[in-house]
Amino acid sequence: MIDPAQMAMQMVMIQRQPFDIQYANQQKMYETQLNAWKEIDSAFSSFKSALDDINKADNSFVKNSVTVSEDGYISASADRYAREGSYDIFVEKLAQAQQGTVGFGDGTLPAQGSMTLNIPGEEGEVVINFADFEDIHQLADHVNELEGMTASVVRTDGELNLLLSSEDTGTENSFEVRFDNLSDGSELDYNELSGAQDAVIYLGGEDGLRVTSSNNTFDDVIYGVSFDVTKAQESGDVPITLVVGTDQEASKEAVEEFVDAYNTLMRVLLKHTQTEYQIENDDSDDEDNDYEKITEAGVLASDSTARSIKNTLNNTMRGLYGEGTLYSIGIEANRDGTLKIDGERFEKVLAEEPEKIDALFFGEQGVLNNLEKVIEPYTGSSNSGSNLLKSRQDTLQGNIDRVDDKKERLDYRMEKTYDRYLREYTAMQQVMSQMQSTGSMFMY
Repeated sequence: MIDPAQMAMQMVMIQRQPFDIQYANQQKMYETQLNAWKEIDSAFSSFKSALDDINKADNSFVKNSVTVSEDGYISASADRYAREGSYDIFVEKLAQAQQGTVGFGDGTLPAQGSMTLNIPGEEGEVVINFADFEDIHQLADHVNELEGMTASVVRTDGELNLLLSSEDTGTENSFEVRFDNLSDGSELDYNELSGAQDAVIYLGGEDGLRVTSSNNTFDDVIYGVSFDVTKAQESGDVPITLVVGTDQEASKEAVEEFVDAYNTLMRVLLKHTQTEYQIENDDSDDEDNDYEKITEAGVLASDSTARSIKNTLNNTMRGLYGEGTLYSIGIEANRDGTLKIDGERFEKVLAEEPEKIDALFFGEQGVLNNLEKVIEPYTGSSNSGSNLLKSRQDTLQGNIDRVDDKKERLDYRMEKTYDRYLREYTAMQQVMSQMQSTGSMFMY
């Protein structure tokens, strides 16, 4: 006897198997492509972030450094505009803030009278009436609300004192204190502990050019160099020598950051777009075996959009910018499209024509600005519809959803087909049972 359920299931499996294989292959292909585009999208986002950090108005691949002849007196740094040179500086004075005290004995304020403060941060004089405050602590709190001055209460020899300080250093930030109309018997005096003072240096030695600053920072004395004075010298001391020069190691590291970011993006594109390619093997010491061959086809090998993105990046990096190319400053393209730095040639350009490096990268029509324009279609907002990578992902996700819909419809059709076969085989089984029963009557 036949089993109607088993026969019906076998017939359904025979009919649906080609569709299951077709849909599984389609879904696998779409999902593999979707994952590839997601990885490319992520790589572009990381590259854009790196590019945004690098391509800033005040940034430079030419890094300068400053060395000082003796530690402890001056700390200095140099920006992209600094030029090589040696400078002697004598530090005569450090800037300091004005500070003084007013004694109030046990902390009781005069019953009448006022304290007048002339503070640079305030417009005009500030008159403080003692009768408005309960004690010295409330008075200190009120002074702290003023711009340009701070106050605190200190105890010395059993007496309370109002300690007044200017917020900033330099003579331009000094203040004045005056007392008026005090009650009978009240005497208050301002005792200056330290006067406001500008920092004073001499460029060229102790008898050189005198330069002052309200704080201890000097930004405009040497073009492109900023330095802080941290300790004063004694008369007759040897001046501190600042030597400004190019920091070749830091400059190379700055360019390497860009090269590494670009290579990370390019390797992701190579992984998914070429049927047979070679990637640089950074760990190899054999000059004849610098590349590792990959023969597995990328999932986007036949995708014209992906190949176009890779080719556009390649062309951008091989382009002519102004009067130079990346190769002209020691940055070469490998066979796989990634970049590498020829250290010897790069250092030669850095020593002889440092301005050429920044002009090539940071100019209005330089490499970085051109790269930003090139990657814009792949890094824009997905909501605006300007991001081609997001569009490709949306299309592939739509394809996957449609395959899922087909699978649901197939399940529905196969369920109906199963019911039909089950009815037919059940009817057949019943007929066969009747025939068997009738046949057995004639055998007796």
